[in-house]
Amino acid sequence: MSPKKMDQLSQLLCIGIGLLCGLLLSAKFSTWKAAEYLSWPTLMLITVFLLVHQIMLRKGRAALEKKEADALERLVDMKREVDKTARRYKCLLEGAGNAVFVFNARTNQLQEVNRKGTELFGYSKDEMLTLAGKDLTPAAERRRFSDLARRVKRRGRGRVDSLTFRGKDNEEFLGEVEARLIDLDDEEVVHVTVRDITYRSRVEKEIKQRNRELSILNSIIAKANQSLQMDKVLEVILTETMEAFGAEAGMMHLLDGSTNKMPLAIQRNLSEDMVLLIGQCVCPAHERHCCYSLPSAQQKPCQVVQAAGDHSWKALAGVPLFANQKAVGILHIFSETPRSCSQEDIRFLHTVGNQIGMVIEHARVFAELTWKTEELLRSYTLLEKNSHQLALSQKRLKMNLALVERANKDLERLDRMKTHFLGIVSHEFKTPLTSIIGGTQFLQASSASRSPEEQRLISIINEGGTRLNDIVTNLLKVARLESKSFAISRAPIDLQELLTGMNEHFVPVLEERSQRLVIGHIETIPSFFADREYLEEVFSQLLENAIKFSSDGGEIFISAHIIDRSFLESKRETLSLFNPGFLDTAGTASFILVEIRDSGIGINKDDHLHIFDKFYGAGDIRHHSSGRTKFQGKGPGLGLSIVKGMIEAHGGMVWVESPRQDPDKSPGSSFFVLLPTEEAELQPALPFLQGNQDAEQTEEANPPLLN
Repeated sequence: MSPKKMDQLSQLLCIGIGLLCGLLLSAKFSTWKAAEYLSWPTLMLITVFLLVHQIMLRKGRAALEKKEADALERLVDMKREVDKTARRYKCLLEGAGNAVFVFNARTNQLQEVNRKGTELFGYSKDEMLTLAGKDLTPAAERRRFSDLARRVKRRGRGRVDSLTFRGKDNEEFLGEVEARLIDLDDEEVVHVTVRDITYRSRVEKEIKQRNRELSILNSIIAKANQSLQMDKVLEVILTETMEAFGAEAGMMHLLDGSTNKMPLAIQRNLSEDMVLLIGQCVCPAHERHCCYSLPSAQQKPCQVVQAAGDHSWKALAGVPLFANQKAVGILHIFSETPRSCSQEDIRFLHTVGNQIGMVIEHARVFAELTWKTEELLRSYTLLEKNSHQLALSQKRLKMNLALVERANKDLERLDRMKTHFLGIVSHEFKTPLTSIIGGTQFLQASSASRSPEEQRLISIINEGGTRLNDIVTNLLKVARLESKSFAISRAPIDLQELLTGMNEHFVPVLEERSQRLVIGHIETIPSFFADREYLEEVFSQLLENAIKFSSDGGEIFISAHIIDRSFLESKRETLSLFNPGFLDTAGTASFILVEIRDSGIGINKDDHLHIFDKFYGAGDIRHHSSGRTKFQGKGPGLGLSIVKGMIEAHGGMVWVESPRQDPDKSPGSSFFVLLPTEEAELQPALPFLQGNQDAEQTEEANPPLLN
């Protein structure tokens, strides 16, 4: 039974008991005889009422206890929710990205602070809880902090975009503050959020500064680029720079590339005396920026600083001008009021210098291009004027070339005729000379008695015929070499054995002249293939020359070495003089280098190349035909020409080295013979055989008479 139904039953019982009690009383005091019949039901109803009431009390107490238990359980749940909410609040407080403070609105005492707040100010949490709000700001900012507190109390909230705070280490920083008043019934607290905006404020300040600098630069460059005339560009740059920096005077020096000096290019508001003093800039600011408050405290200020101080200027700044990392000039600005430059000012000056330098360089390039364009137009005009003359010159040149070509052909024809003539003459001389030499030898060998004078004449005829025969033989050799009809018969050659045999042949001549022939250690030279007769002729001719041009008692030295390409490269300059194409055909093979060095009179450097020409004789003509071995005796000038031709026919070359000709000091000469260790695949052409195909065809059609 529910409590509501029990209440209704109790009310009915009470009504019944009341009715019964009324009936009993009326019966007792009346004459109603039925009253005794109502007493027992009344007692029964009272007893039932008391029992029901007892049951109702028990059930009421049980219901009350259940309600209390439910209420207690709800209180425990509420306590858990409160704890959970407190922890959540704590997490939100500690995890907040900004510093959060809770102050008592009445006492301004700090009651709560999160981790970010302790980190921002450098205090521990216990230390901060002992502080008031004004203790977190410097003295100069406490009034603004108090104004914020009053505004929060009056309006319920407040905000300050920038307020200076001071930490435990007295380091100040800027903070953005937002505060809100919270009513907690029994007390009021102020919830304050502080955001560190020091970096943001610095960045914003720098951005504003950069925007200002950019605006100044854009203004300078835009006005300077309106004209590319150098004078106007310099005037605009100096005027705009002075206005941007609030300077009263300025000047600009530009680098002169030809003299590497910096003459004054433009100035504004400077006295003539000062301009004369600093006409040539010697300020070190062309290497770095400078900024001075005048007079300067430097012991030895530069010329510009000294002149500015002497003329009552109070501040000076020097700006080097760069273009593509190269100095092009320097800009100075002067101020009548003392001022100093910060690092930001120095950095801005650096930027201004780079940009102005580029503008000046562009103007300079434009001026140079303009000048070159004008010069090109003048050149083009001149070219047009000379085109007709050039056409006439080309026509005359063609005519001259035709004349030169005709003259070259005539020279080639004459050279062939000369060679042909020499062959014919040599052949025609050979037969009578053989008869003359044979006749004189027969007369000398006969037993007929002759007078001494007859014997002397026969001997003179024989010697003359023999000498003339040698000349004719040499002429024939030259003719064969020039006509490429001189066959080479190669065979193994032992250089030591060859030179030793020749030494024995020259012993009588050496003893006659009291000379000595020294052959170096050449036994290590390997055998090589060559024409023995050619080499004997070559070394005989060279030894004969060494004997003739060395004084009595002199010494001749022969040495030989194996050389490679590197040695030839080191002698390229010398070799190219005697045989220009030799190194191009030499390849990488090894060579035998034979040196014949004498202690003779030497050879002038002007004659080094010519002594290998036909019929060339260096020195005094009086010594010609004076004997084969006599001191300074000379012949027709064919010997070295034959030597050169025979060596080059082997694929080698010959040259001479001598400091000078001096009969008194005898500096000596060295003849070098270069022979390949193996037969070259391509023999170099002889220098005196540089003829064209027509000349070769002519020689084939008209061969010289060599037999």
